[in-house]
Amino acid sequence: MAINYPEYVNNQPPVITLREYDDADWAPSTCLDSRPEGYVVVLMEQPEQVIARIHGDDNKTLDTIFKSAKDQHARQEAEKQQQ
Repeated sequence: MAINYPEYVNNQPPVITLREYDDADWAPSTCLDSRPEGYVVVLMEQPEQVIARIHGDDNKTLDTIFKSAKDQHARQEAEKQQQ
C-alpha cells in the first residue's frame, strides 16, 4: 500500500502544525528532526528526505520535548560509563 505524503508547494515541503502531524496517517513512517532552519518531518528510512516543515508556533513545545530527550540520553550514557 502506497503512502500518500503531503505534496510540496513551489518545490518546498508544506508547513504543517504539530497537531496535523500527530493526526497524519503517514506519521508512523516518519520522525521529527531538529535542523538549523527549524523542525522538520523526515522519512525514517531516508532522513535526508524532508516530508514537511513544522509551523514555528510549535517550536516551544518541540524545544521542550527535544531538550528532555537529550537530557535523558545524556543521563543514560553517564550511567553506562559508571558501570
